[in-house]
Amino acid sequence: MPNYQVTITDGTGSVAMKAGTYRVSASAAPGYDLSSLSPTTFTATASAGSQAFTLSASGTLNMIFNETGAAGGTPVTEGTVVMTDSTGNTQYGTAVTIDSSGTAVFNNVPYGDGTEPFTLCFKQLTTDDNHNIHVGVVTVSMESQTNTVYVENTPIATQDFSLSDAHYSGLSLTATLDFTENA
Repeated sequence: MPNYQVTITDGTGSVAMKAGTYRVSASAAPGYDLSSLSPTTFTATASAGSQAFTLSASGTLNMIFNETGAAGGTPVTEGTVVMTDSTGNTQYGTAVTIDSSGTAVFNNVPYGDGTEPFTLCFKQLTTDDNHNIHVGVVTVSMESQTNTVYVENTPIATQDFSLSDAHYSGLSLTATLDFTENA
C-alpha cells in the first residue's frame, strides 16, 4: 500500500489516495504535541472523503492585566479575554476569566520551536468597574512553553459636570443626572 504525506496549510490539505486503511502520524507542527494527534487512523474509500484531525499544544500563557502594563501595577480584579485572529473579529475557543489578581491563564496554547515564535492574538472583552478596557488586539509571541505578558488597563477617569438653568444664569440647581451606557 502506498504512503502519502499531506501538507496542511491554514488548517486544510488534500491528496488523492487509494482506498484502504492508513495509520496517521504528525511529523511537523511547531508548537504542538505530535503524539496528541487524534484520530490516528483513516480509511479512504473509492469515493471522495474527508476527515478532521486534532492536535493539542502544551504551552501556557499568563496574561496579567493592570494599570501600568508592567510588573507591579495595580491589578484589574475581574474581566474576560479571548484568543482571536489578528483583527480581533474571529474568536477562537471560549473567553477566559481574569481573576482577582488580574491574571488570565491560557493553557494548551502553541509555542515556538526555539528558532521561530508562535504568534497569538487576544482581545479583552470585559474589565472591572474601576478600569478602562484595553482597546485593540494584544499580539503575543510565544517563544517558549511558558510566557507572561502584561496588558495595561488604565484607571477610569473622573468626569466633572455642571448643570445650570437654561433661562436664568446663576440660578442654583440641585438635580441628579443619570447616565446609561449605550450598548
